[in-house]
Formats: sequence, C-alpha cells, structure tokens
Amino acid sequence: MANKPNRFHGLMQTIRQESSPLPDAQVEQLPTANNTLSGVVSVPPNKIYPDPDQPRRYFDEMELNKMAASMREIGVIDPLTVRPKPNSDGEYDLLAGEKRWRSAIMAGLEMVPVCIFDVDDNTALDIKAISNLQRSDLNAWEETQAIMGMLMRNLESSQEEVVSLLNLAANQKRGITDNVVRNSDWQVVEDVFNLVGRLTPESFRKHRVPLLKLPRSIEQVLRQGKLQYTKVNEILKLKSLSQQEALLNEAIEANLSVEEIRQRVREMRPAKGGKEQSPNLSERLTSVTRAIKQAKVWHDPKKQKRLEKLLGELENLLQ
Repeated sequence: MANKPNRFHGLMQTIRQESSPLPDAQVEQLPTANNTLSGVVSVPPNKIYPDPDQPRRYFDEMELNKMAASMREIGVIDPLTVRPKPNSDGEYDLLAGEKRWRSAIMAGLEMVPVCIFDVDDNTALDIKAISNLQRSDLNAWEETQAIMGMLMRNLESSQEEVVSLLNLAANQKRGITDNVVRNSDWQVVEDVFNLVGRLTPESFRKHRVPLLKLPRSIEQVLRQGKLQYTKVNEILKLKSLSQQEALLNEAIEANLSVEEIRQRVREMRPAKGGKEQSPNLSERLTSVTRAIKQAKVWHDPKKQKRLEKLLGELENLLQ
C-alpha cells in the first residue's frame, strides 16, 4: 500500500479554481495554475468524450430538457472541466460537467466553454470523483462508488483490501486484534474522508460498504442509468432476488414512480410472520399487461412480432 499523505492539497487548488467561474471580462486576466493549459476557451461539444465508467449513470430527461432550453436562451454559464485526450488532436476527456455537456448537445450548441487541465490519470479520476461528490442530487450508491474508487486509487489497493483495512481499524479500536493499521495507510484514509466531509471511515464501513454487494443484475441497472437509485432502494426491500428482478424489469418497462414501486413491494411482501410469496398468476398478468401498455416494445418491429406470437399462444390457451 502507498504512503501518500496530503496528496489532495494540489488537487483541491485545481478544483477550487475550476469551480469558481469568472465573468468574461476577467477571463483574459485569469492566472493559470501549473497544471492548467488555459483559462476558459470554447470547444465543440462533439469533441468532448464523457467517462463511460463514472458512477453516475442516471440523468433525468426532464431536467436535461429544462437545462437545454435554458442554454438555448443564455448559453452555458459554468465551464466544463476537461483534459486533452491522449493521442488525439483537439479532442478532450470530460472530467466534470456531464449533465451540462448532455444538455448542450440536446440544445444543439456548436461550442461550449471549458477549462482545460493537464493532469495524470489518477488525478483525473479524483477530479471526476470529487465532482460527483459535490452534486446536490448525489445518491448513496453513487457516493459509495466514488469514495471507494478514491480509496482504492490512493491506497493502490483492491476493493477487498480496502474493506479489510477498514475492518482491521474497527477491530483495533475495539481492542479485539493485535494487528495494527499502518499510519501511512490510515493517513490516506483520513485525507479522503476529510475531503468528502460528511462520512467517517467507520460510518462508511458500516452503512456504505454493504451497498458494494448488490446483486450483479441490480448493479448493472444502476451503472447503465436505467433506473434511479431511489427506486432501486425500494425494490431492495424485497428479500427474494427473483422478486427483485421481476419488479426491477417492470419498473423499467412501465416507468413506475417511487410510490407505485412501494405499492408493488407491499403487495409482494408477506404478512407479518409469514413467508414472502411470489406474486400469483393473476397479479403477474395484471403487472405484465400494465408494463406492455407503456413499454417501448411497440417501437421495435422484432419485439412487436415476438409479442404478437406470445399473445396468440395465450389466446389459444384460454380457448
């Protein structure tokens, strides 16, 4: 593991500069930091590439449309943060501002303002993580992914090794182990959580690490941005994985609201003291019918043909 105390000092200077946009009249006088290639410049949005692996994957379509409408009127107020894309000419990796970037493309803008930073891969990943952590709409799963990523990078450790380190520290504090955490490693952990500002290593260990153990199918839905975390969190109240996946698919296809999902969960959970039951055939048919009416299957000729065949089989069965 690495000895990297206070590695975030320079990073925070970079982020503070990026997060304080100046009026156009002051841009020309903007002093550049050591790792800043420019003040604020304009770049075509189609020359900017977002990170496919960043924790945040869900973007509310209504919010994007509202922001796009605003951009058509007044443009992009806050610059995006980018770095030069390796081995390319005039292309950039997006470090912070994907929501603004998506909205700018929706708005049809030909140019967007950016701050260009020349940073290494690890610093770029930390900037992306901190940008996510500063969002007002951050959810617990995204926050957990961002913090764990920072711990792994700066400790140069795997996720399992980070969890073991946190468990060892907790056991050491309770006096139930003779092993001790290296001071240099714990300094890195404290630096990360001081930067985050709203969790302790122990609260992260107890309440957030379990979120890293979601079933793969559910984690994929979150990573692909198919459903908000608030909705997934309600679905996770079901104990059965098969029930979770069934309701997950229905919520996506039918675009169920959080309250509708809560109602489904109440219907599918057992009475107090009983065993959790799978929905009966009648409930499943009602659920599927509702999902079909709102699904995108009607716009896919192949899926529509398959659906017609299945409906025919169902009609024959009922005769």
